[in-house]
Amino acid sequence: MTRERWFTLTLTAVTLLLVGLIWTDWLPWLRGPAPETAEWYWPHTIRPAARWLIPTLAALLMWEIAAWWLKVGHGRHAKWGLLALIGGSFLLQIGLMGADNANIRDEMINRVYSNQASGFFQPAVELPPLPEALPQYPQLMPGFSSEHARTHPPGLLIANRLTVEGLRRAPALAEWLAPPSRAARCIDLWLLDRDTAVAATLTVWAILPLLAAALTVLPAYALSKEMLPDTAVPLAVVLTAAIPALLLFAPKAVQFYAPLGLLIFLAFYLGLKRWSWGWFFLAGLLYSLATFLNLGNTALAGLLAVFALLFLWSGGWPTGWRKLLGSGLVFALGAAVFWLAYWLLWNVPVWEIYRVGLNQHYELVTLKRNYSWWIISNPVDLLIFAGLPLMIGFAGNTLLAIQKIVKKSPISNLQSLTFSLIILIFILDLSGSARGEVGRLWLFFMPLLALPAAQFLKKRQPRYWQSVLIIGLQLLITLSLALAWQPVRAVTVNGVRPSPPTTVPDTAVTITFTENRPNAAQIALTGYTLTRSDQVLDFTLFWQADKGAARPYTVYTQLLNEQNEIIAQQDNWPVNGQWPPTCWRSDETIADSYRLPRSPGQYRLVVGLYDAATGERLLTDAGLDGVVIWETAVPDEYNE
Repeated sequence: MTRERWFTLTLTAVTLLLVGLIWTDWLPWLRGPAPETAEWYWPHTIRPAARWLIPTLAALLMWEIAAWWLKVGHGRHAKWGLLALIGGSFLLQIGLMGADNANIRDEMINRVYSNQASGFFQPAVELPPLPEALPQYPQLMPGFSSEHARTHPPGLLIANRLTVEGLRRAPALAEWLAPPSRAARCIDLWLLDRDTAVAATLTVWAILPLLAAALTVLPAYALSKEMLPDTAVPLAVVLTAAIPALLLFAPKAVQFYAPLGLLIFLAFYLGLKRWSWGWFFLAGLLYSLATFLNLGNTALAGLLAVFALLFLWSGGWPTGWRKLLGSGLVFALGAAVFWLAYWLLWNVPVWEIYRVGLNQHYELVTLKRNYSWWIISNPVDLLIFAGLPLMIGFAGNTLLAIQKIVKKSPISNLQSLTFSLIILIFILDLSGSARGEVGRLWLFFMPLLALPAAQFLKKRQPRYWQSVLIIGLQLLITLSLALAWQPVRAVTVNGVRPSPPTTVPDTAVTITFTENRPNAAQIALTGYTLTRSDQVLDFTLFWQADKGAARPYTVYTQLLNEQNEIIAQQDNWPVNGQWPPTCWRSDETIADSYRLPRSPGQYRLVVGLYDAATGERLLTDAGLDGVVIWETAVPDEYNE
């Protein structure tokens, strides 16, 4: 057996073994050092078979696109291949969410809305006006409703809040964007009591991270063209697109950091190659943005510093110290832009944000997790969520680079990147800053691992079908994690759609209530069924709407006597308070049951709808705010 064939079989066997361990949970410590205890861990939850189809089809589609890209990736059809990869990545992220919820739209919205899964949307909306909030942001951080927001600088909250403010200035656009969020959170008074721009913002931020992750292939392609031989470029790009963490942690803010990390390194690398102050400033500016979004991205400075030293050591010295020092100062100036602007405009120094954020991280994470356990478990997490084939390729390139150092041979720029990444991983791991969840937290540098991995794998596996197999193995790990583990848990309170009624109303009516607002929903009472006893009146109302309502209207039912006095009353959302009109679909029938006590006499049953927040009643086409659907006299024989 040739060495090439042996490598193929070994890579396949080891990956299939890992996939088997993910599914069977034979080694629970792969999910964390002490799973099913108070220590943090990834849950093992095999999804119902009914939810396997959509994620599997999405993964197969991505694999087909990847196979085509590997043929055209360095030819004249490369731009179409990149577009196909972007589309495939976007669809795969959506498809993988189907493992957690058959209603993918609701899953997307709930992941962004949940303070546990995301944690930036609600605190951003709850902020005081930005001119008031930003000067006191360090004081506000410990009180945020989300732990994620408490440890982060203001960048993400500002971005979310500016989206809200922008959509308030574009009401037509907000009205168009809001329905998916309102439908997904149709019982949530926190959202329903806020204006349309807030719901529209939730929709926007359910889509933006998916786009950012899908677009990661563009900077990956640009950087690969600079650092790799043409034959390895297609594999590097598609390895980046197939990183499990990039596809699974969706839609989350960490997905922005993957393309941002690539862009920072690309600009910095071009600055070194050309000793261009423009590229250095751009690298610094992007780095400033990255740290303004997440303090964890500060670690990129270490990677850039080590790479710069290795680049200079390998013979990349500029002509003159002035250019070297000037380039460093220009990068530092760019890196200070966002923080300096924040300090000058709102008098908040950078170290104050770092002090509060790191203290919060220490109290919420570091203090509660065992350091020695995670020293070992973090690299395991990286190996799984970056993808075992990718990490094997990266390890192989690392060994080749070490051999060059031992032989005192010059190392390439790509091998300098390899050493920089190894040092970064060691520093992050030994520092104890991340104790668990590094499959998500270390996503900011994972795409850089794909470049050394691609060079090594392409040398060891030069054939087309071998590259296709490698990507298939990456996607198999991704699919297995989606179906057998639970990387993202959207902790929210959700309504349960009632089953369609199995009976028809005994009495048919047509009474339509209309919202008092633009683009109003029409809610029709189409009939009722009523049964009487000597003590109670049981009845079921049958409703239909032409679309989901803008407000969670309450149904009121009143039993009135001859003097119009209320003898009995029941007010609640339809279906025992579980399913308000905001949740209704077009033309579906809602069966809504009630029971009112009664005694002998002449009575009328009045039904209507109102907004509990304002007390405003909906009017019928005839201008009535309630309708009598039944009246009768109770016979004396029932009177004891």
